[in-house]
Amino acid sequence: MAAITAEPKARKRRRKTRTKTVSHLPALVAAEFTASQIDLTPGKEHVVCPACTCWTPITGVLGTPVLVPHHTTPYHDRTPNPRRCSNSNRRIVLNTTPEAWREQMVERTEVSASVASRRPTKVLPKPKAHGAPAASQLTPVPLSAEQVRVLFRRHQERCLACKGEATDRAGQTLPCRDGERLAVTFLRLIRQEPKRLAVREFFARERRRFDREYAEAAPKREAGWAAVLPAVQTADQLRRTVPQGAQPAEGPEVPLDRMVPRQAAEQPAPGPLTCERCGTSESSLVNAVAAGWCRITRRAHCGRCAKRFPAWTRTSF
Repeated sequence: MAAITAEPKARKRRRKTRTKTVSHLPALVAAEFTASQIDLTPGKEHVVCPACTCWTPITGVLGTPVLVPHHTTPYHDRTPNPRRCSNSNRRIVLNTTPEAWREQMVERTEVSASVASRRPTKVLPKPKAHGAPAASQLTPVPLSAEQVRVLFRRHQERCLACKGEATDRAGQTLPCRDGERLAVTFLRLIRQEPKRLAVREFFARERRRFDREYAEAAPKREAGWAAVLPAVQTADQLRRTVPQGAQPAEGPEVPLDRMVPRQAAEQPAPGPLTCERCGTSESSLVNAVAAGWCRITRRAHCGRCAKRFPAWTRTSF
């Protein structure tokens, strides 16, 4: 039969370690620990044990520094069967002075503070607030007697004054203004309910009549539109055939023989025309119009002289 080995148990921890036993494990080096994993305060030397990650005192600082025998759990942990850590009595080389360790702690604290100040704060998304609708966009909901009755019953169940349990110092029952207002509103709606019902029926009847008349007049509208549609299509086709800015060929001509007296006075007399500026002459009005002649202040000017004046002053014959 195989021998059954009992699980080793840790003995009760002594208050002061007076043993000269040293662990066979290689010595730890204080310089390999960060400033936050070791405490070199004189008389309070501690280090984080690499095996159990518990803060462990350092004893024998003036002679052979070793880790105090300790359990694998913190000292305040009341474990029923604690076990001793494998780094108990392990040597540690204190090659870092308390002054150097303190400087590292100060630098680490300053760096942490500066990093915390540079770290941006978390941006919380701002909730989207929808704007309130305009008064013209609100749809009023008419009150009904049933809704007011439900509110009144619910108020009576919660209000002490309506139940008669609310009294003043003299012992008199206090009235409830809210319950009274709800009761008055309920009675008013009950009294006005026949009139409201009649108005609703009237509007519904008028709506049905309007829909019926509109449906009956639909064939007439369609027939009228069918009669007008060919003329509209013909007008559209004629409008597309006319060039942009040109006068329709079938349009009536301007009656030049019948003019208003003022227009007749402004019309130049038939015969040769003479430019008021340079004295150039044209044999007829047709040739003058073809050459670009214009009237400026009701006087004839040739095309070359007319260009010297602004466009708004030139009037064609």
